Amino acid sequence: MGIFDLAKKITHSREYTKSIDEIFVGELINFMYKNGAVLTEINSPTESSHSLTFKFVNHPVLHMLRITIDRKIEGMASKILGSQSILTFEAVIKNDLVEPNDVLVMYQTDFKNIFKIPIFGKVKINHDLNYIIATTTYIEDLGKYIKSDRIEKEALRKELEEILNTLIKHLEPLKKKFD
Repeated sequence: MGIFDLAKKITHSREYTKSIDEIFVGELINFMYKNGAVLTEINSPTESSHSLTFKFVNHPVLHMLRITIDRKIEGMASKILGSQSILTFEAVIKNDLVEPNDVLVMYQTDFKNIFKIPIFGKVKINHDLNYIIATTTYIEDLGKYIKSDRIEKEALRKELEEILNTLIKHLEPLKKKFD
């Protein structure tokens, strides 16, 4: 192996570790599109942080979903510890009409959520009159889904479906049905 091949291999490895979250974003957009969501906003304030907003078309429960990906470990440390990222999911439902009983439920839910931390699959519910938001946060090693030579699409899809179903399960009882 010559010196140029070694330099090329090091450069490729460095670019791969920097682009894991971008590859994840692409797979996330594909997954959400296949599940009836349309990407309405994408924001990347830093090289390692991305925020995506999806709007659902004809979904029985969900109105919108915002996903934030924040890569915390980069460079050489990611070779040892993995590409650890914080994934925050905020699912939103919209009720067109708010009744007086809904305000009471809103205060009860807010009281229950005072000490709840939405991490590792725990879901926190917030009310904002017509909008109800379910939030959860995960710490994931994106490298377990995105390898240098392939993407574990089935495992990634399964994980995302599980998270989405958890949020839907928490929001479904709060969704108003209109005739």
